[in-house]
Amino acid sequence: MAGVQFQAPQGSGQITELQSLRGIAAATVMIGHCLISYGPSALLIGLSELLNGRAAVAVFFVLSGYVLTCSLQRGRFDREAVLGFYVRRGFRLYPAIWAASAFGLAYLFALHWQIPPDRAGPLIQQSFRADRFDTLHIVTSIAGMTTFVIPQLWTIFIEIVASLAMPGIAFVALYRRQWFPCVLGVALLASLTIPNTYYHVTLYLIDFVVGAGLAIPGLAMRLFQNAPARLLVSLGLVMLACTRFLPLEYWGAAANLLELAAATLIIGALIGANEKVYLFRSRVLRFLGDISYSLYLLHFVVLCTVVKLFTLLQWASGTSVSIYVLAILATCLTSTITIMLAWLSYVYVEEPGIKLGKRLLRFLGRPRGLGPGMTGTAVP
Repeated sequence: MAGVQFQAPQGSGQITELQSLRGIAAATVMIGHCLISYGPSALLIGLSELLNGRAAVAVFFVLSGYVLTCSLQRGRFDREAVLGFYVRRGFRLYPAIWAASAFGLAYLFALHWQIPPDRAGPLIQQSFRADRFDTLHIVTSIAGMTTFVIPQLWTIFIEIVASLAMPGIAFVALYRRQWFPCVLGVALLASLTIPNTYYHVTLYLIDFVVGAGLAIPGLAMRLFQNAPARLLVSLGLVMLACTRFLPLEYWGAAANLLELAAATLIIGALIGANEKVYLFRSRVLRFLGDISYSLYLLHFVVLCTVVKLFTLLQWASGTSVSIYVLAILATCLTSTITIMLAWLSYVYVEEPGIKLGKRLLRFLGRPRGLGPGMTGTAVP
């Protein structure tokens, strides 16, 4: 690819509100899983559906499309810059996957099959299939290709596939905008006609394309500059909460397109509107955004460990606690432990991984056009 010079637009750097949105989405997935750790219960399932972790995934993917396209706006766009993008992306995603996988394997060897869970919900009962406890599934899970060790790795697999395609999508969005409707149309056609490929990659690829479209210089500002950001963000969040209650196929294109529209409304307003949503600038939400990737990767294994601990405590005391009390306690304890572990992972795994990627690129010779390094990932 011939080098193309591009001047990044003002404001293309990190947007605080997007960091907070990332943290909210990751926390939503975690709490939603905690609420259905026991059951089945119609009440707990209803509360989990109100949080709608599936919609949070759409938010992650649109954010990734936007953030990764912005990262390719800086400097020259050529083969060396694209190679640098792949190196940085790999060092951004994989160290945290490996750390979470080590934690997951420790749980599997020490607890999972040794202690049968007490009244655990279907989500926990159906995870970590014994017939897949072999070298192949462990290795492919650590590589981000399967979900044996970390069940939520299916979204990271989609991230990896989309990352391979992002330089091409970003190039069209930034430098061949007349072709962008064609790319968007192809992604939409794939989503509508072949949604059930491996881990639903074709269903969700359009989310990344729409996110890349939001990074087209000036587009978000033209669409949302004078829009009431707080109203649009609130409307988008309500839409995301309600889509699970519609009679739509769970892995269907209609559900994803509705959640994609709501996610685009929220992210577009946060990017382009003059009005600021100050709640999204709070230090707590920004902190959650910083640790969101590790939070997302670690929370399920922590939850399973907490459920096993509660089982042991009930055996020891000879009591049987209500599943509603257990679900609340599991949510509180899992959230507390996961936040602490995610912070440690962010400081001692994610950030060193990012720095190691930068050192490798300096060792190989800094590619032309490789702008400031990405320090965040949209998926947790």
